Amino acid sequence: MYESVDVVGLSPSPSRSSPSPGSFLSMDYYHRPPGLGPEKGLLSGVGGLQRHFGGSLVTGRHWSGSCHSIETESTSSGEDLLDKSSGYHYGVSACEGCKGFFRRSIQKNMVYTCHRDKVCVINKVTRNRCQSCRLQKCLDVGMSKELVRNDRTKKKKEEKRQGETEIYVLSADTEQMIEQVRQAHQDTFPSLCQLGKYTTNNSSEHRVSLDVSLWDKFSELSTKCIIKTVEFAKQLPGFTALTIADQITLLKAACLDILILRICTRYTPDQDTMTFSDGLTLNRTQMHNAGFGPLTDLVFSFANQLLPLEMDDAETGLLSAICLLCGDRQDLEEPEKVDVLQEPMLEALK
Repeated sequence: MYESVDVVGLSPSPSRSSPSPGSFLSMDYYHRPPGLGPEKGLLSGVGGLQRHFGGSLVTGRHWSGSCHSIETESTSSGEDLLDKSSGYHYGVSACEGCKGFFRRSIQKNMVYTCHRDKVCVINKVTRNRCQSCRLQKCLDVGMSKELVRNDRTKKKKEEKRQGETEIYVLSADTEQMIEQVRQAHQDTFPSLCQLGKYTTNNSSEHRVSLDVSLWDKFSELSTKCIIKTVEFAKQLPGFTALTIADQITLLKAACLDILILRICTRYTPDQDTMTFSDGLTLNRTQMHNAGFGPLTDLVFSFANQLLPLEMDDAETGLLSAICLLCGDRQDLEEPEKVDVLQEPMLEALK
């Protein structure tokens, strides 16, 4: 499926100075600082993301920032993490204070009033001054009311299973490995509440075969995401000890899986939107028109299935690493070494 893919940052021929016309992505990332190369489209043509499943991937178009513009409007300001995150709560990475405030507000059906036209600045210092704006900020960054409502039922089920739950004791080496994977994920994938979300009005109401403006923007962002995926892989324990050929094979096979997994963790169910790493937030129709095409509803369905899991950064990183380190990939030179790297990740995710 990925016969003509050339992975960003992994090139068996470091001396190449220019990309081949049939390459998916071409950057000698191992031998020069990260940056976008001349080809920034994720796929060629205008067939949409589904081209990933139809054959080899090529890019023949060059990005031009002036060709198509997208008018954007800010939907949030200061979307910084208010305090140190204690994990994923109700769909986003949040601190204990905001987790408790949001849970109480939803469970008790609280109705707050703002006395400053609903434009209060909410940060670590001012968050207790206006409960109305604080609750709205929780919703804006993606906290889900539905997950709060399901929380009580979930806790009751957990209490029933406590006597039957098997306790896993992690070794020091495993804990160190988990921390390394968690750090690799955080270094290459900012959480939703760390982004300044913004939207666009482009083709937001009706599905079309392709919106070229959205497609160009999506292609640019996807290329950046792939670069970050390579950076993530290089931080995983043992990955760079594999042969360059095997590193390329693994990234070709798993890159799309990891991209889909990552974008799905930035799903906001109340608004039915997904947010990219620069903050661009698209609704379901816009995702379809940007190139996801017939895959759109499947991707959103997968995102909904992930919500109840409330995966933290370590779990998301481990799942991404397991997708990447798969010894069953075709054309691997040393599949047994890949299996050895994957095994402790599988154990850690239990």
